[in-house]
Order: sequence, then C-alpha cells, then structure tokens
Amino acid sequence: MKCLHVLSRARNIVPSSFSCREVTREGTYPVEGGGFSDIWKGRLHDTQVCLKVLRIFISGEARKKVVRDFHREALVWRQLRHPNVLPFLGVSKDLFAPGYCLISPWMTNGNIISYLKAHPDHDRFISLVQIAEGMKYLHNLDPPIVHADIRGANILVTDDLCCCLADFGLSLLAESQGLNSSSRMRKGSIRWLAPEYILPTLFDRSYVAARDIYAYGCTVIEVFTGEPPYSDIKHEAQVIHEVSAGKRPPKPSQDVFPYNELWSFVMDCLDSQPSKRPDARAVISRMVLPNLPTQGSTTRSYVQRSVR
Repeated sequence: MKCLHVLSRARNIVPSSFSCREVTREGTYPVEGGGFSDIWKGRLHDTQVCLKVLRIFISGEARKKVVRDFHREALVWRQLRHPNVLPFLGVSKDLFAPGYCLISPWMTNGNIISYLKAHPDHDRFISLVQIAEGMKYLHNLDPPIVHADIRGANILVTDDLCCCLADFGLSLLAESQGLNSSSRMRKGSIRWLAPEYILPTLFDRSYVAARDIYAYGCTVIEVFTGEPPYSDIKHEAQVIHEVSAGKRPPKPSQDVFPYNELWSFVMDCLDSQPSKRPDARAVISRMVLPNLPTQGSTTRSYVQRSVR
C-alpha cells in the first residue's frame, strides 16, 4: 500500500486497473452535494451504484492538491476488504470530465441515522458492534489505517442491514501521518473531533488511532439519540471551546439513553487523553459485558460471535 501511495504522489495518477469504463449515470442532477463532491446515482452493468464526483472549480496548486487527495482516497479504499467496510468498485475519469468520480454500491437504506429514524426498533447494539468491527479491521492493518471521520453520516446500511464504514476522504496511514488540524476540521464533522485535533499538545503519535475511538464514542450518542454530540450547543465554535476546556457531552435523557454501563463506556472513549481510550478490540469486548442490555434476542449471540 505504501508503494502505491508513493507512486500516486510522484505521478499524480491511480492505476489504470481502477478504471470502470462501463459505468453510466442516472438523472440530470446529483442526489446530494456539498464540499468538494456531489453524489449521483449510476449504473454499472445491471447494478445501481453510487458515484462520488469530485467538483474542481479551482486551478493551480489548489487543484493539484484536491486531485491528489482524490487519488489517495481511491488508493486507500481499493485495498480494503471487510464486511463492515463499503466496497470500492473503481473510478471514472471520463463520465464527469474534467471531474473524477469514485464508484461504490448504492445503499438504498442510506446511512445509519436516517435508517434508524425510519426503523426505530432496529437493534442499535448490533449496529454499534458492526461499526466497531470495521474500525478494528482498519486499525489492525499493516500499516494501520485511521478513518478520521467516523460519524453517522459515513456509516451506510446494506440491504441485509449490515453497517459499513464509508467516505475515506480523510483517512490516513497511521505510521506516516501526524496531526494536521486544518485539513481535518472540515465543516460537518467538528462535533466528532477528538481534543488532540484542537489542542496539538495532546497529540501522541503512538495513539493516532485513538481519534477514531473518540469519534466512535460520539457516534454511540448519535445512534441512540438521533442527534449529533453536543446537540444542546448551536454553534460549532462553542463546541470547540467546550472540548478545549476538557468538557464532554452531557448524558442524554433517561428515556433515550437508559444505559448507565454503556454511558460509562462512552466516557472512556471520550477521554481527553488518547492513551487512556480503549482500542478497537477492547471496544468490542466492552460491548459484550453481561450487564450491558440488549434490544433484541439476537444481539447477544451476534456480538459474542463478533469477538475474535
């Protein structure tokens, strides 16, 4: 993987084997847009696919950086194969020329938060274990990969109700990357950011993956409440102030989060010191504690099988 990254940076390309020339787009307009990309529906042979299209309205060095980041996302994503990681199908440089697009399966169920709003009886514990399994897979790679943007919007639900990590636009190789707060603090994900993004003095290269654990703890809150962490705070600047002051999100109301043991676990994930947060394997182990509740009869057997 590291060799592919070196090649991509040197020549600003992705391997030709990544190209999907048979892909077509559906509709006249994207189904979602924002930032540097739009989401379109497409078709690859007889399969409906998602087209993440890079919009480039800039030139010069700024354009080169955006394209380089796109190539990096494709290279990282292409190497990943796990039931709880969204599959990568390829890229197209022709369909939206001069823009580029990344191709993945279309997920009719959408992300986990929208799915839970439509299906409130779905077992949230199963979903949280699946998310943790995907995170553990990334962290156990050699070199480890840090997703760096775990949150409900980036967790998609398959037709068989399996949660998959998606959007590897901010992912990084743990052994080769330091902390670059300016490139990571993009709009929309600030509420999930670990304190070391905001206070570089807390950064410890030995615990780079711990930033995902923090985001996972925030996602647990989101999964149970349907709201982002710090939902009682309107402005993101105030969220940054709270995190900088060492404060953590308040416990949600008892009617939506009646699990004291689980809340204690969330607080461990949100520890301001990266070294004190559990690793991904410990996260899964904590999810099968005998005194953690279940929402359905299948949860306990599922999570017991998940610990390997």
